[in-house]
Amino acid sequence: MPTLLLIPGLVSDGFVWTAVTAMLPSVVADVTSQASIPDMARDLLARHPGRLILAGHSMGGRVAMEMARQAPGRIAGMALLNTGMHPRREGEEAKRQAMIDLAHGHGMAELAAKWLPGMMNSEATPDPKLMADLTAMVCRMTPEIHERQLRALLSRPNAAASLTFRGPMLLITGAQDVWSPVAQHQDIARLCPQARLEIVADAGHFAPVEQPGVVANLLADWARDVAVADAGIDRIPDTPLFDRPRANAGFALNKMAMGLSTPEGRAAFLADERAYLDRFKLTPEQRAAVLARDWEEMVRLGGNLFYILKISAVDPTPIRAIGAAQAGLSLDAFLETRLGKVTNG
Repeated sequence: MPTLLLIPGLVSDGFVWTAVTAMLPSVVADVTSQASIPDMARDLLARHPGRLILAGHSMGGRVAMEMARQAPGRIAGMALLNTGMHPRREGEEAKRQAMIDLAHGHGMAELAAKWLPGMMNSEATPDPKLMADLTAMVCRMTPEIHERQLRALLSRPNAAASLTFRGPMLLITGAQDVWSPVAQHQDIARLCPQARLEIVADAGHFAPVEQPGVVANLLADWARDVAVADAGIDRIPDTPLFDRPRANAGFALNKMAMGLSTPEGRAAFLADERAYLDRFKLTPEQRAAVLARDWEEMVRLGGNLFYILKISAVDPTPIRAIGAAQAGLSLDAFLETRLGKVTNG
């Protein structure tokens, strides 16, 4: 079963995930020591081996996206909460520097007092206990951790340019989140059509603790489904199942193959196959499988045989050769065992 890895955001820790950890076996990531978003992603991938279901809040969502970019085959599903994918914006550095100076000059309690109110639902009076708990969380960090994480955010990758994840995805944000508003999550959903967007009422940027029951239930139900599907993806021996996770993973591959239904697509493929493949957001593994005409691997990576057979119509590859590849046999052995005869070609 994949590990559910919960990735906190800026100056945050496991407190943000309290309601989730009470419902599901999970691990809270540590992102306090690394100097950049890519470093955080590499470190977490090294520390947490095997298949992963990622849930990232705020900055943690950016780390999750970078993990999916670095190791797409390791990620069974990804939940992004109160986050965004845009690169650094004009004027952002000066604002971040002012917060760095505040933490170093006046301490983490002063930083929390200035920073936290703007993170909450502005349409409601903040709960005093919640604010005290969030302040305590911020004060468990240091000005050095705060500065390191802010500089990591300032140098963050442009996730919008590299977000090609096609596995199960859940987007959660607060209806009153002004820091990472609903529109940012809609932008992610447009790039990832398999994503499900959930907008939580009466919540701001800290939706997991402002509405802990709602968020934890959404995440728990989704994560359980992902884990079950991932564990059973090949439960028939040697037979890749074309279920929802595999269909999501193969979206770009199948879209590419369907493009060969048109004369224009076939002409472009025959004229320059690599340039044609560049039009689609195939993973490196999918691209390599198409170029090698590795039919078994294409199916494993999400290719629907009814779609990818269109490649053979352009190539062309004899249908019996594809059948042999799917069966894991040589062409002669396939013809002998399946058809009871051997042919010389």
